[in-house]
Formats: sequence, structure tokens, C-alpha cells
Amino acid sequence: MLRGRGGVQYEDLETGEGPVAGRGCAVNVRYDLFLNRGEKVQEGQSVSFGIGERQVIAGLEYGVEGMRAGGRRRLLIGPHLGYRDAGVPGMVPANAALEIIVTLLDVKPARS
Repeated sequence: MLRGRGGVQYEDLETGEGPVAGRGCAVNVRYDLFLNRGEKVQEGQSVSFGIGERQVIAGLEYGVEGMRAGGRRRLLIGPHLGYRDAGVPGMVPANAALEIIVTLLDVKPARS
């Protein structure tokens, strides 16, 4: 496992061949979310967001940076970059460490 921005741990499962996701880019991802103990919480979820715009949890945003479109990555995210002490009622307990398997579907370049 490598360590990225904010302490996100990651490993590339597949390296894509498309454009690289960086700050300011708009990305479209598909992901599966697991609790640290292996329990699957969400499967096949899709979300689009701008990197650096704080539209998703920091761990997902930081974990996607540097990926190429078409790539797949495993992220290990500490509570401080996830849902912190709030959790998500009925889904993610407070202070939960998360594992996300994310596929980067599309990258749109940063606006200049």
C-alpha cells in the first residue's frame, strides 16, 4: 500500500490509460464501500465531483488524485477523512475506518 495526500492508503488494482485526475478536474467514478471489518455498505454506486470542491468525503477525493481514467484502486481511509464521529445513521458507524474500491470512469480537465 502506498500513502497519498492526507494519509489515504491506496493500491492500484488496474492502471488506466486515460487522462490523469488532478485538482480542478471533474471526475466520474463508480465505487463499492466497505467498513474496515469487511462488511459491504454500498455497491456499484456512481458519483461525479470536482476534485478540490469538497463534494464527497476527503478520503475519496484524495484517493482518486493521480489515477488515470479506466483505472481501479483500493483505498483505505481513516475516520478523519471519512465520516468522522458523525457516521451515517444506519449505514456507517461513528469513527469508522473505510475501504473503497473505486473505478475512475471519466476525467474532464481542469477549467482554466
